[in-house]
Amino acid sequence: MSLQRRLILAISLLLIGLLAANMVVSVYNARQNIYQQLEVHAQDTATSLGFSISQAALAKDTAQVRLMVDVIFDRGYYRRIAYHDIEGNEIIAKDAPDDIANVPQWFTDWVHIPAPSGRAVVSSGWFQLGEVEVVSHPGFAYRDIWRSFKEQLWLFLATSVLCYGLLGIGLKYILRPLRQVEQQAEAISRREFLQFPLPKIPELKSVALAMNRMTDKVKTMFSHQVELNDRLHQQLRTDEVTGLSNRHDFDERLQSYIKSERTANAGVLMLMQVGDLQAINRHGGREEGDVYLQTIASYLKENIEGFPGAMCSRHSGADFAVFIPSITTDESKHLMEEFYNDLQAMEWNGEHIQSIYLGVIYASDLSEQVGKQQLNLLIAADTALNQARNDQQGGYHWQLLANAADQAMLSASQWSVLIKEALSRQAFDFKYQPIWQVESSSSEKTLMFNEMLTHLSMDGEDYSASVFMPMAMRLQLMPEFDRQVIDAVFKAEDKLKGDICINISTAALEDEGFVESVEQHLSSNPDLASRLIFELPANSLSFVEQVVRDFAAVVKRYNAKLSLHHFGRGTAEFAYMQSLPLDYLKIDRCFIQTVVEDLDAQFFVRSLVTIAQGCDVTVLAEGVETEEQWRKLIELGIEGGQGYWLGRPQKTPVSA
Repeated sequence: MSLQRRLILAISLLLIGLLAANMVVSVYNARQNIYQQLEVHAQDTATSLGFSISQAALAKDTAQVRLMVDVIFDRGYYRRIAYHDIEGNEIIAKDAPDDIANVPQWFTDWVHIPAPSGRAVVSSGWFQLGEVEVVSHPGFAYRDIWRSFKEQLWLFLATSVLCYGLLGIGLKYILRPLRQVEQQAEAISRREFLQFPLPKIPELKSVALAMNRMTDKVKTMFSHQVELNDRLHQQLRTDEVTGLSNRHDFDERLQSYIKSERTANAGVLMLMQVGDLQAINRHGGREEGDVYLQTIASYLKENIEGFPGAMCSRHSGADFAVFIPSITTDESKHLMEEFYNDLQAMEWNGEHIQSIYLGVIYASDLSEQVGKQQLNLLIAADTALNQARNDQQGGYHWQLLANAADQAMLSASQWSVLIKEALSRQAFDFKYQPIWQVESSSSEKTLMFNEMLTHLSMDGEDYSASVFMPMAMRLQLMPEFDRQVIDAVFKAEDKLKGDICINISTAALEDEGFVESVEQHLSSNPDLASRLIFELPANSLSFVEQVVRDFAAVVKRYNAKLSLHHFGRGTAEFAYMQSLPLDYLKIDRCFIQTVVEDLDAQFFVRSLVTIAQGCDVTVLAEGVETEEQWRKLIELGIEGGQGYWLGRPQKTPVSA
């Protein structure tokens, strides 16, 4: 029972007790007053009647005495009037019944007014002739007290209703600070740190002050923890001069991508040696060297933005690396030449023109050539870089890692025709990969939900999402693709059991028609909506933060859930746990692949789990491929995960 109801109940009982006591006292006082009036009335009537009938009694005129008694008795105020002679014989007697109309029996039993009587001697001079007895009738008293009782009862009820209304309004105003405290506590659990104005009531003011102080401290501690983890994550993964990934981060992300169970596409790796940094530092100073590196980094970042999943890093000195997945051979050659020519054309400060060398390795099937055949892409690229240094005709060298598969050799225009044709035919099918929840500290697990994976099937060829999606992103076809996936999900409602996770691209969120379509589906089918998890890339917040927040509001409006995947690739991502209504976070597989032996990866996972638990966010792992990884993740506090070791994609959702 709420405090407000308890207070209303307590005040109501007090009010009822006071009014009931007041009514009892009022009825008792009325009873006493009326009894005394009846007693006086009976005695006065007896005295008056005794004097009036004295002459008739002396003459023994019984008829005259009876007439006088009848006159008084017929007024109706008496229960009994009797005349006795001197010897006590009853000469005349008039009696009225005890019936009391319109007064409940329980009330007469409760009030119980005795019938008062009066006696008077009938005499003539010094001679006593007899005695008159008059008994008042209490019926009128009962009726008066009952009428007064009903009036007080109605007044009590009207007063109670009025008091309840005023009490409700008053308590709502008085207890408003407590509701604000409750809202403040709920806001803290949602990672929202609100401050409320101080109430005027001293006791509640002290509570509000304490809550505001606690909110400030929690906000400060949480912000400090988030900032510290972001800073440490950035220091471990980012080059402090250029803001690009460092070599450790690049190598881990590259190996993670190549080893991913979903990797089955082409890619190009470029190693660049852009001048002599030591010479620049000697001639122009360290500050000029930093500007030189930052200029190169800005150029590279700007020119790979159009390639989804592209990675860029500074390895050491003036050595840079770029990896671009899902790119054709012609595009990779063109991009290499463009990089080389643009870098050569840049005007560098200093006495000497800087030498530019590019070593480029193109792989037609990363999962087959690098993953299964164990060919080292970095060593091959380093060899190509050495060949570029030794090449007398130019400063770059492009090399094909192996014979390209047919689907990897498609040009950009061919990909465009293929994907558009697939969209027009809706030539997609789906597989489902289970995400498991850790039951306890042991390896036991239960199904959390299934993630929907899309495949493109055209003319007997099957293309996984990792092959065609990067091209669809570059061709700006993802909004239409995601819309068809959403439509297919709601059409297959009867076949989908349990919770289903759907991946949504950043490009789709920027399309107003897509978001409106999602909201229409959610509003028309609330049962399925509550079983859906919409998963977004964590780095989407860096580009379209407000769009993501608007979409999150739509999702939560219909009780669907929100998840971020590939968490940890970027920097300053921890703060989003505080400001977004997240349900799940999936740690990027680059941390999972090395979590058994890498202390930095373990620190990242443990820190993320600690912060997420305070934000009511469930942390999951991507790409779990060994039992050792799974056990280590459980030890670090991970609540669930997915990967080939836990369960491969299937044509139908896995049942619990």
